[in-house]
Amino acid sequence: MKTPNIFNLREYILISNEIKNYKALVTILDESVKTGKSKQLQLDDLARYFTYIKDKQKFIVTEIFVEPLEKIDHRREGNYSKYVEHVKYLLLKKLSTCEGYKCTFTKNNLFNFLGMVNPLYLKKVNAKQELVNKDTRISTFDFNNFYLRANDRMTKILFSSLNSLKNQFLINHKELDIIVRKDKNGIEEHKEATDEEIKILLNVKYNVLLDMELNSITQVIFKFRTEEFYRKVNEILQKEYDIYYSYKQIELLFTKKNILHELSLLESKMHRQELNDKTIDVINLHARQTYDKNIEKYDRELDDFLYNDAPAIGEYNKTAFSGFRLKSEYVDIQFELAEYLLRL
Repeated sequence: MKTPNIFNLREYILISNEIKNYKALVTILDESVKTGKSKQLQLDDLARYFTYIKDKQKFIVTEIFVEPLEKIDHRREGNYSKYVEHVKYLLLKKLSTCEGYKCTFTKNNLFNFLGMVNPLYLKKVNAKQELVNKDTRISTFDFNNFYLRANDRMTKILFSSLNSLKNQFLINHKELDIIVRKDKNGIEEHKEATDEEIKILLNVKYNVLLDMELNSITQVIFKFRTEEFYRKVNEILQKEYDIYYSYKQIELLFTKKNILHELSLLESKMHRQELNDKTIDVINLHARQTYDKNIEKYDRELDDFLYNDAPAIGEYNKTAFSGFRLKSEYVDIQFELAEYLLRL
């Protein structure tokens, strides 16, 4: 597959990061239009060069990499997704300490508990002020772009893990709308929204989208207008419905006996996987060292041969030199054999 014209894409997103459809995208990249499986393989390869979000037919480019990512070896996809196993393990540990059969968390609570972020990440306004003052190279765009990318990646990791546990019938999960009102003393009261209150939230958010001339929350996020959007939503909620603000919670339902059983299995599996990874790492390191030592020895012996044994005049007879040189593909082949024969 030829290299896409990323320079054209860089030039294009200086004007807009929205590309109207697939055909327009491949035209910008000087790529051919494909269909079916070939199209999917093409999009998978393009993901090595930049990240994007699909909004119906549109492609919204979120980041262009300085260097393309390595091609994913699908034999190693399980290893590529190891983070899911870590998140599952930590979630199971947390659920094993919960009373009853139900726990609720905000997404940021989970990010913090899982060790994906530090406490400063959760204080976005304070973090922005502190970091922009600390390093003048950091612009508002840089800061917003970081939160955009980080939240997108971590959310995918989190929900991949939740869905994996759901597919094993260990948990069920759903998102809840929580509304916050204040009592007469100004103390916040948090409760799950009723169907009528959910309709209010939907209506207010829809009208704010229209007012901002945007058509989805995806556009709000990628135009870095999230704070503006929720400020306007909350102003209407407070003024017209006595709702201070709303937020999402993730509710997890589970059976503790099954959680404890799976936790013991996962601990054993993770230890085996960690040992397997370390074993492959040391064997692959040895392959690279073997190759480097061989080339060094070969070059040294060849220099000695040319200096001591090769004729002074004319070409030397290559068959007279008996040095052994490993082929250039030796390391790649050894790595491939490790994947086939050792990787769990």
